[in-house]
Amino acid sequence: MNIHSVAPKRPDLDRLLIDSALALFAERTYEGTQMPAVAQHAGVGVGSIYRYFPSKEALGNAAFRYAKRTLLDTLAEALADGGPAGTAREEFARFWRGFTRYASAHPDAFVFLEHQQHDTFLDPESRALADELHRVAADFIERGQHAGAIRDGDAEQLVGLALGAFTGLVKLARPAGGLDALPAEDLDRAEAAVWDLLHRKADR
Repeated sequence: MNIHSVAPKRPDLDRLLIDSALALFAERTYEGTQMPAVAQHAGVGVGSIYRYFPSKEALGNAAFRYAKRTLLDTLAEALADGGPAGTAREEFARFWRGFTRYASAHPDAFVFLEHQQHDTFLDPESRALADELHRVAADFIERGQHAGAIRDGDAEQLVGLALGAFTGLVKLARPAGGLDALPAEDLDRAEAAVWDLLHRKADR
């Protein structure tokens, strides 16, 4: 007789709670969401939340880190598609595809990341993850500037301009069903318009 008991597989309740939190944060904002509402959305008792996340701040940071890591992974996959990019324009197209895939697959997470302020609750680990994404984007801008393909200017500001334009597009598309509902030619035109914000115009 085997005296060693087999521990039951733990249900992925922490992920369910994070998904519920992201859905409510996107709808009501972080500040407007209470822990009992997250429990109700997830279909569990309030006590279940506190076994995984001892505070709302802990849940908020877990949701932020999950959303940010997923975005970084999606961008890394898109940037690696087809091997090294030959030009800054080609690399931008891969960034665009990565953000489009992420916003389509994780709409609540995108809204949470881009439409809200997080300074009130982010811990050092979450802030470091946020900085990592900024570094990836700013590095692309700086390399493009050195190659003469991207206009002069502060890299962080240029990233903000491009990301703000993309965020606005997502916001406009959300009531109609999200980016997936937009015709491909509309997405292509939007991509070209955002690139036009960044690229260095030829001297006349």
